[in-house]
Amino acid sequence: MIDSLQYQTTQDSSPNKKKPWLIIIIVVLLLGAVGFYFYNQSNKSEPEEPKMEKNLTPTEAPSPTPEIDKESVKIQVLNGTGTPGEAASAVEALTGAGYKEDNIETGNAEEYDHAKVSIQVKSGFEAAAEDIKKALSSFFDDIEIDSTKLDEDSDYDIVVTTGGEIYEEPTTAPTTVPTKATTPITTPVTSPTTASTPITSPSTSPTP
Repeated sequence: MIDSLQYQTTQDSSPNKKKPWLIIIIVVLLLGAVGFYFYNQSNKSEPEEPKMEKNLTPTEAPSPTPEIDKESVKIQVLNGTGTPGEAASAVEALTGAGYKEDNIETGNAEEYDHAKVSIQVKSGFEAAAEDIKKALSSFFDDIEIDSTKLDEDSDYDIVVTTGGEIYEEPTTAPTTVPTKATTPITTPVTSPTTASTPITSPSTSPTP
């Protein structure tokens, strides 16, 4: 009886009893490996989103510069210092930049006390004002765009008043014309001569 119980116990603890658990563990491991493989494949197929750096805003594309119809812009150039030819220099700079000379008029400012060049602009011609400022920089140092807009009914789209050192007319010293020294002319003085008159004696008639 005891021998039969020992034999039965030996049969129960035999390696065959452990095989189902081993198979289950192997199947679980295989399923896990297969699942991990497909998970990696699915991640590789999805495109990676670009990483955005923190605190960085996307750069805005620069706005296109509006085109300027330089041949139609009407400009007035005023001499603001009184320097002769200053307005003509501004006109030369503007025509060199492509503005039409027929649409540019020159004149004198009411006062010759403008320390810097000022540009007044009509609404809608701001881009032309910036371009004119750049063109005038070859002749003038201090240039500003006036914040006061020209009237809508103004005859001009741009008004440029030159500025800088105030012109002063040079003072001319009186010139003295040297006079030639005159030499006295001496005329010879002749003393009057006395003419000698002959003395005649009275004649005596013969006595009869």
